[in-house]
Amino acid sequence: MTMPFLLAWGACSMLLAPAGRNAPAQTPAPTPAPEPAAKPPFTFSAGSWAVRLGGYIKVDAIHDFDPIGSTDSFNPRTIPVDGSDGSNTRIHARESRVGLAAFGPVEGRELKLVVEGDFYGTSNAFRLRHAYGQYGFLVAGQTWTTFMDEDNIPPTIDFETALAQPLVRQGLVRFTFATSKRTQLAFGIEESDAQTVPPPDVAGKAEKPLPDLTARFRYETARAHVQLSGFLGLTRFRPLDGGPMDVTIGGVLASARFRLFRRDSAYAQFSWGPGLGRYRGEPSAAPDASGELKAVKVTALMVGYERCWSSRWCSNAVVSPAWVETDPGEALAPDRRFDYIAANLRYWFLENRAWAGVEYLHGLKEVRRGARGSANRVQLAIRFNIPG
Repeated sequence: MTMPFLLAWGACSMLLAPAGRNAPAQTPAPTPAPEPAAKPPFTFSAGSWAVRLGGYIKVDAIHDFDPIGSTDSFNPRTIPVDGSDGSNTRIHARESRVGLAAFGPVEGRELKLVVEGDFYGTSNAFRLRHAYGQYGFLVAGQTWTTFMDEDNIPPTIDFETALAQPLVRQGLVRFTFATSKRTQLAFGIEESDAQTVPPPDVAGKAEKPLPDLTARFRYETARAHVQLSGFLGLTRFRPLDGGPMDVTIGGVLASARFRLFRRDSAYAQFSWGPGLGRYRGEPSAAPDASGELKAVKVTALMVGYERCWSSRWCSNAVVSPAWVETDPGEALAPDRRFDYIAANLRYWFLENRAWAGVEYLHGLKEVRRGARGSANRVQLAIRFNIPG
């Protein structure tokens, strides 16, 4: 185990110690979305407790003009680079989701319990998205990683979203503290799930020796928020012969969203780190030219703008390139660059209850040997929110 990882583990362990009676009861509320907000879902009361049913039904009609391996979402990492041709049409409702949340006072504070899932499991099986409890400064269960900014997910019709957006739900224990009326700090101990490319012709297995450590600082007002976050982790490959190979990974994220005019929003994210692919589906560690495992450096950028023309019409455009970096002479991961571009138009034909939309998507994948491939998609969708 490397010394930097041990030092970081010790520091975060002290920061994560349970707070005393003066800890704030609740964290600041997230900035509301610029598009028409859905009305409160079904709520049932039982004494001082409330149980709320939420979710929606969504159908997607997708046409790919070029080959791509991900037919239900637009993932540029699955674009072939062999020059092959092909097209595909797909209609599905797998993104439809349902969730239950229970709220009630316990010993002077609100206890919140949430379970939510969709149908992206194998053969349309119900898949767990969120299952967590929140009490005061504590969140425990499975939910969005502390590393990401869940209030800055681009409003794409596509399920995948931009490349610079960390997009992971995982098991965690998180502690959040309000440091002022507008700022908060959060620290998390989270599931480790890094992908490791083994050295060529070396038999062995990947291991997850320690959990990931995550942290974020957030500043927000009624019209904007800014977030800085980071993660630190350790991945290991254990050959059948010889000692284990440990690689320390980590990354940083800067995220911001600003409300402009009455309904518009401009947003951006920048992420970088050796092993950043851990939170975006890329390998975190791979062998260099000599066969030694090293962290794979990734840089990603996202810039987007959402324009709501009226209370019923909204559009969004987002551009997100990502680069897989290596030093001269290193082999490492074969991918070199990805692009993700999306533009859509959505119309709420039932106010706060249902919308229809169309989106154009373009993706690019380039590998180190110079080959590249691109993909273009048009996606239509209709979504019905569970009514209030």
